[in-house]
Amino acid sequence: ERYIMLSSIFALQPDKWHIDGLDQILDYTIAKYFADNYLVNQSGLKYTILQPTNLTEEEGTDKISLDVTGVTSNPIPDVAKTLAEILKHDNTIGKVIMMNSDDTPIDAASASVK
Repeated sequence: ERYIMLSSIFALQPDKWHIDGLDQILDYTIAKYFADNYLVNQSGLKYTILQPTNLTEEEGTDKISLDVTGVTSNPIPDVAKTLAEILKHDNTIGKVIMMNSDDTPIDAASASVK
């Protein structure tokens, strides 16, 4: 009934694929573009797509931002916790959510999605 997909930052915005950091993973971003588009436009599923910035192997902070303007980083544990938290919030259904590390607790950020 519910589908949560991990994607990549700006995957649905080809005009941003030239940004430093994204230009190095262009094939991956293109694949995510098609997967995200299918989920949004053809699947018929209750979806949420999470588009984090670069994943890093660091300790999680349990704090994020959903106001992403560039390519920064996300500790992998924070991305995993955000994916799990999304399931608790119906307000995230039908949304594409971009995230990066910052200072808002993950549960509060997830609850604030409009």
